[in-house]
Amino acid sequence: MQLIIGNQNYSSWSMRPWVAMTHFGIDFETIKLRLFTPEFYQQLSAYTSANTVPVLIDKKLGCIADSLAILETLAEQYPQMWPQDPVLRAQARSVCARMHSGFFAMRGEMPMNCRAQQRQLQITDACAKDIAAVQSLWQECRELTAKLGGGSDGYLFGDFSIADAFFAPVVIRLQGYAVSTTPPTQQYMQLMLATPAVAAWVAAGQAEEDILAQDEVGIK
Repeated sequence: MQLIIGNQNYSSWSMRPWVAMTHFGIDFETIKLRLFTPEFYQQLSAYTSANTVPVLIDKKLGCIADSLAILETLAEQYPQMWPQDPVLRAQARSVCARMHSGFFAMRGEMPMNCRAQQRQLQITDACAKDIAAVQSLWQECRELTAKLGGGSDGYLFGDFSIADAFFAPVVIRLQGYAVSTTPPTQQYMQLMLATPAVAAWVAAGQAEEDILAQDEVGIK
């Protein structure tokens, strides 16, 4: 099994399946392509007709593009990637879909950058609303989990799940830019940043030397 990703410092979409697969001990080979170089699309076309990363290559299932499709497919073989409680599992899928298709202002104004540390950034009202909405959503997930007795590990649905992997890039964003966050958010961020798979991704990203100008925002 091979997972094709982009630069670990910048590629939030690539981070999601890599972190989940690493956390759950799934055996895979990482193939990293340098984003937006002249050879990027040529190299990617050797594996898939999709023009984006991540892409999972599986001998039996073929080529699977898109982070949500990859993780939903893997969860059929590794059901522990989702919460076991049916209510929590349904809500985990729901919040993943919301992250996958929303929060555009935050994603656009605050590109993921593992090397960024508390950069000063002027954000729009739309971005501030996205940040507030994400924090509220995280709190709702953890409160529901506590209500249903879904575990006390501190992740969104008790134990680490695909939902946490989906929001890992948001944690990196909030860490990288000097934005105001609530104490529960800070607690969740500390837990996520200390999670070995997340820490390994961040370390790899920080070690990279490529610079994508469009993803270097804020005042250092």
